[in-house]
Amino acid sequence: MSDVAPIPSASRIVDETVAAGPRTRSAELREIAALGGPITLSFVANQLLGFVDTAMVGRLDATALAAVGIGNGIFFSITVLFMGLILGMDPLVSQAEGAGDRSRARAVLGQAARLGLVLSIPCMAIIVLAGLLVGRAGIDAETSRNVLHFLLGRLLNVVPFLLVTACRVYLQARGYTRALVWSAVWANATNIVGNVLLIYGDEGLAYIGLPRVGLPALGVLGSGLASSIASLVSFGVVFRDIVRREGRVRAEELRADRETTRSIVQVGWPIGTHLLAEVGAFSIAGIFAGWIGPEAAAGHQVALSLASLSFTIALGMSNATSVLVGRAVGRGDSTGARQAGLLGIASTCAVMSLSAVVFAAAPAFCARILSDKPNVIAAAVPLIRIAAIFQLADGAQAVAAGALRGAGDTTSARNANVVGYYAFGIPLALLLGFAVGMGAVGIWWGLTAALFAVATALVLRFARLAPTQMKRI
Repeated sequence: MSDVAPIPSASRIVDETVAAGPRTRSAELREIAALGGPITLSFVANQLLGFVDTAMVGRLDATALAAVGIGNGIFFSITVLFMGLILGMDPLVSQAEGAGDRSRARAVLGQAARLGLVLSIPCMAIIVLAGLLVGRAGIDAETSRNVLHFLLGRLLNVVPFLLVTACRVYLQARGYTRALVWSAVWANATNIVGNVLLIYGDEGLAYIGLPRVGLPALGVLGSGLASSIASLVSFGVVFRDIVRREGRVRAEELRADRETTRSIVQVGWPIGTHLLAEVGAFSIAGIFAGWIGPEAAAGHQVALSLASLSFTIALGMSNATSVLVGRAVGRGDSTGARQAGLLGIASTCAVMSLSAVVFAAAPAFCARILSDKPNVIAAAVPLIRIAAIFQLADGAQAVAAGALRGAGDTTSARNANVVGYYAFGIPLALLLGFAVGMGAVGIWWGLTAALFAVATALVLRFARLAPTQMKRI
């Protein structure tokens, strides 16, 4: 790949723009595209891991599909809290980059990686405990057993997942985004092969034209194991790129630095609780759907997988916006920070409108990508139509949270999500889903109302952020 022209770094584009004078909207869009495009591609490719898991397990039965959906919900609800702590390095690195303090950025990376290794132990313990207790949440015995098997398969995913998070934040802040794309590509290739071999065993070998060798079919356990192996591959790619660019990791960089670690955790804790509140709300909705039955839970998982895939666009733009806002704050440019944030929100809403049109126009076609079971498709279609309605709100709240994070405000997103989902959305979902009798459709309307409330609160918060409130951390 040495003869391929490198993706221009966002830091270089920023320098060129500043040298040219005041920024125009087209210049801001060029920055967002240069950084956000590759990051978004990497997020889409990473989301395809779960998408492929769902599609392959969806060929087994509704119970297996429901188990993977609930298991994924539990896994991410737990890991996002710890991932959020690592993401505390995000504004620290991007603001250090904007200020030209490269040694500070590298020191933050070392402490974040060390923190990820330490946090992986309690994270794995909580995942196992959750898998053992899932049956007490009202889920039937067979689905609960499959959830536990899936979580055990994904357990080895925790360490590379947290380390990749640290590496990704560092690389995107430096503007080195190509490795993020390639790590996701290699992870997907590994995951597809792993799913075929580990879910179906000899049947998978026969399907791709290879001889049977006595390979057992592990079902949902195999799906979890395939994801763990893919995550290890992803980490290998991004770690290799960092070593190639920055040199080998020195032992002293991984030694405890309490001040830097404390800064990461102080910034990261609100981010982690914000992510926990958001992902946890959809996981709780999955459990509510499981109360209705396996078909409803499977339909919920199909619709959620599709909505999550489109959300990766917003997630990539959110990260790019956070970096650009953080860099502007680091160099003392509050006007540039505001312009980058608002333009990131507007451009993301424009892109998310495309997924809204697809979901609204062809919900059955979208559902068939993930399942060939008529009862599952029938359960998913009305939920996909609702997902079409909340696409713009989902994009706006994600990017507004990223803009606030870059500006040094990590508590507003946490507060808005906790209040929006747990004081408003979840009670409304219970009311509509069970008291009114709307089932899974009512549950999703409750979540949609929460999304619009959170998006409105966060966009207004960033728009009203005073220059003195944009602070270097």
